[in-house]
Amino acid sequence: MLSFAFPGQGSQYSGMGRVLMEIYPETISTIRKAEEISGSPVSYLLQEADEEELGKAENTHPALFVYSVALYEIAKKHATPDVVFGHSLGEFAALYAAGVLDFETALKLVMERGRLISKGIRKEGRMVALIGENVLRFAEEVLKIVRSKTLTIANYNSPKQVVISGHSIEVEKAVEFLQKKTRRLGARLRAIRLKVSFASHSPVVEEVAKRFANYIDDMRFFEPKTPIIMGTTGKIARSSNEIREILKIQMARSVRFTDVIREALRLGVVKMWEIGPKRVLSSLVAQITDHIETLAFDPRYGTHYLSEETS
Repeated sequence: MLSFAFPGQGSQYSGMGRVLMEIYPETISTIRKAEEISGSPVSYLLQEADEEELGKAENTHPALFVYSVALYEIAKKHATPDVVFGHSLGEFAALYAAGVLDFETALKLVMERGRLISKGIRKEGRMVALIGENVLRFAEEVLKIVRSKTLTIANYNSPKQVVISGHSIEVEKAVEFLQKKTRRLGARLRAIRLKVSFASHSPVVEEVAKRFANYIDDMRFFEPKTPIIMGTTGKIARSSNEIREILKIQMARSVRFTDVIREALRLGVVKMWEIGPKRVLSSLVAQITDHIETLAFDPRYGTHYLSEETS
């Protein structure tokens, strides 16, 4: 079985659309369509915006979504996925690929999500990726020590990587505890501060998530044509109503990517095409299992390009 996977925020990079449009000029039509619907300068964001500008949520959201969908339109000419999934923001491209959302609806949802995050979330939040052996156990122990209503494990990315999220002071305190503890035990732990100014997938964004849930209520969802594994549950979603309810809480809940891949394995997935910038998900899958072959299709960072011979 083949899965299509769509990466989330953090995979974007400046100029990511230049090579895409050069190698696949047919993607330009998707980008122009997005600009007509949204009024957002998507082509500029994909080609000219620098890292700082592209990193703003109101820009990252449409740029990443449109990039992934444009690449998906090429990929589906060569293969039909048996199952799809996305990581956080990438889930909207996955919902489009599954037939749950049409292009206009998905784009409007993505634009509103980015707007709400930019305007409605206080900027003292932080996210830090923790990388190392037994990292989940260490993180869970430290979260019990650093008592907080906001601090949480935001992303269960792999057995060797989790992301903690919350108010900046509390996140930094947790990282300090972790580094002291792992040094004492002779363990290696890397802490990478992510280039985001808000604490996604934590209670910090709960109020904004509620406002987004109200916006979702007015949107039309279709029954999935392709099975989709939701990152919030790590399970196949069976109906449009179930998907809608999961999407309402997605922003403030943990991303269970490790569970997503285990569900994919249970379903019989043996190949994964990463449809989006860079190869972040391919790297995570390699840390989870040896039983899924991954191919990343980003024209600059990928290991494989779509051609007439792709199968």
